[in-house]
Amino acid sequence: MSGPRDEPFESALSRLDAGADAGGPTDARVRDALRTVIDPEIGLDIVTLGLVYHLEIEGATVKVTYSLTTPGCPLEEHITNGVRNAVLRVGGVDAVEANLVWEPAWHPGMIQEGAW
Repeated sequence: MSGPRDEPFESALSRLDAGADAGGPTDARVRDALRTVIDPEIGLDIVTLGLVYHLEIEGATVKVTYSLTTPGCPLEEHITNGVRNAVLRVGGVDAVEANLVWEPAWHPGMIQEGAW
């Protein structure tokens, strides 16, 4: 059963799948891919949560600078693996550098307006 929270996830997946053969990685395609990475404790994706701070695309390599909701988060490995796997699904991406940072510290005000 899907609900309102599933719509961004399903929409991101369909856009990602539709654009797989449309050329190399772009900021929009990478962000769509990252919308499939859900923080299971909160139930929102890491883009909506404001955890993705910066993307750098150099050819077939994408560097994702991101944070977590708290240092020592028990889901660090889960989310980091999700970042890598999601971005590798983007057409033209051969390598992902997952750069976890703690500054600036994440806070609830970084969540996209209307997410709740």
